[in-house]
Amino acid sequence: MANYETWNRDELYGEVWSTPMKTLAAKYGISDVGLAKVCRKLMIPLPGRGHWAKKEAGQNVKQLPLPPLKEKVVLYKPTPRPPAPKLGDLATPPELAIVERLERASGEFELMRGSLSHPLIMQARAAFKNAETSDHGILWTRETCLDIRVSKNSLERAIRIMAGLISTIEEAGFFVSVETRERKTQTVAKIHGEEIRFGLVEKISRIDLAAAPQGGMLERVLKYGGKPVTEEPSGKLSTTVWTSYGSDRRRWSDGKSPLEEQVPNVVGGLIRFALIDRAKERERAAEERERQRRAEEWAKLEAAVKAEKSKVRALEEAAAKWSRAEQIRSFVSAARTSAVQNGQAVEPGTQFGDWIIWAERQADRLDPLKESPPSIIDRISDSESESTGYSGYGYQKPEHPFRFPKPIWRAT
Repeated sequence: MANYETWNRDELYGEVWSTPMKTLAAKYGISDVGLAKVCRKLMIPLPGRGHWAKKEAGQNVKQLPLPPLKEKVVLYKPTPRPPAPKLGDLATPPELAIVERLERASGEFELMRGSLSHPLIMQARAAFKNAETSDHGILWTRETCLDIRVSKNSLERAIRIMAGLISTIEEAGFFVSVETRERKTQTVAKIHGEEIRFGLVEKISRIDLAAAPQGGMLERVLKYGGKPVTEEPSGKLSTTVWTSYGSDRRRWSDGKSPLEEQVPNVVGGLIRFALIDRAKERERAAEERERQRRAEEWAKLEAAVKAEKSKVRALEEAAAKWSRAEQIRSFVSAARTSAVQNGQAVEPGTQFGDWIIWAERQADRLDPLKESPPSIIDRISDSESESTGYSGYGYQKPEHPFRFPKPIWRAT
């Protein structure tokens, strides 16, 4: 969820003059340079050089007053980034020991000659014998082999470095494979159940030319700042880790120390990536389990609510029917009383007496607290009773034999 909290100018002014900038910036999860920019936009004066040293030495230091703002400035606080996970929180002690051992070995590593006989190295050598050259002088082949993108002059060195990487990865207990995915050949290290894609790449350098060459070299000449330039392999190699989108995740390059000496550090980095990916995958799996648990709880809650609403509706319908039954009984009782007062016969066998019996049965049929007496209505389904009377065999719904008599209980 985004954090839309704004900076409080007065509070920030007090913090700036009571806490060193780096400490205060760490509190808000930004750099001291970024915090200084916020202060400048809010016109908050900052302590000068030596302020904190003088204050720590007990000297009197002057605090600059906070000037009034000419116009209101609203700045939103950044959302602090979560701290990077520590490797010790992601790995077991034996796993962590492998990474530490490899990183300590950097600078003291020597490529093993025996690793050049690895099947993947032999496969790469054979594939690059018939390789073609790109416009930038980089070798490429249609055959399946290790992900090596270098010039012909750097090929032998790249193969030795790749052999050292494969051997070191396998010595650590993991393995390397070459796979073709989406028509692209990839070198994949299988580490702790995760797949880390990596390869060797040669840097392309831009070379200024005094004049554009004539003839067949024109297609390799570019214009940069109005000057003719060309791009050529530099001889500097790097080990690059690729993301699933094909972009660089990290690279180790020739620098103060050649790439050959960095092989253990590179493999340690690959293992670090695998441990981080494994932790993220476990976190995603835990989040998915939690999502499914909440979905199941919500489904159970919806089912319980639906059942409860059904029970409530049934209760309300039963209460309504009981109320109607009581109304009918009250009406029948009032009708009997009125008929008696008017000298009307209400005994069974008389027209009104039979009507009273029938009406009381109808009340009992509505009353959910009493057993429903049989009725001719039960012989016809609800759907048929609502139809036009056709039952499939030419049967017409008969008219009820008894019609409610005229209000004979009234005085004539």
